[in-house]
Amino acid sequence: DLTPVLSKPVSRTIDIPGELQPFLIVGLRARLPGYVERVLVDRGSTVKEGQLLIELSAPELATRIAEAESKVQSARSDHLQAQAQLGAAQSLFERLKQAAATPGAVSGNEVVQAEKQVDAAQALVLSRQQSIRTAQAAVQSQQDLQAYLKITAPFDGVVTERLVHPGALAGSANDPPLLVIQQIARLRLVAAVP
Repeated sequence: DLTPVLSKPVSRTIDIPGELQPFLIVGLRARLPGYVERVLVDRGSTVKEGQLLIELSAPELATRIAEAESKVQSARSDHLQAQAQLGAAQSLFERLKQAAATPGAVSGNEVVQAEKQVDAAQALVLSRQQSIRTAQAAVQSQQDLQAYLKITAPFDGVVTERLVHPGALAGSANDPPLLVIQQIARLRLVAAVP
């Protein structure tokens, strides 16, 4: 038996359950250990991107910043001392060089030693400059950490959970999130297709 082949669009409609979920969802945690000073939002609060949500305090961080700043001052002091030594070595070298122009006044070895002292003093000055830059980078690093004490909203959304109150210690790796924010202005449809 033969049957003619017919071209028809194939379609099949099925009903499957789906779930609307927030497009973005995030649990906010503290990057640094600290005490919760203020929680500026509550469950159901609408937040904008960059809005301050929680303020933490970490007194030991202020101490570390002060310590790092004192190291910068110490490095600057060492740098000034090295510059003074370089100036003295250069002055001695120039005088010995002028005196060496008169035959027999100064031995050639003393001029070479004075020149090497100038080179060593220049290397010390460069080393002290690098120490200042390193100390300033340490101060900047601590100040950057201080910015983590203010937790802000990563996107526009709604606070769906608030799990922290003022006075609590936050920042441990095992702690639950402080807040949960969901973006509900845009939703995601999740459906299991067999």
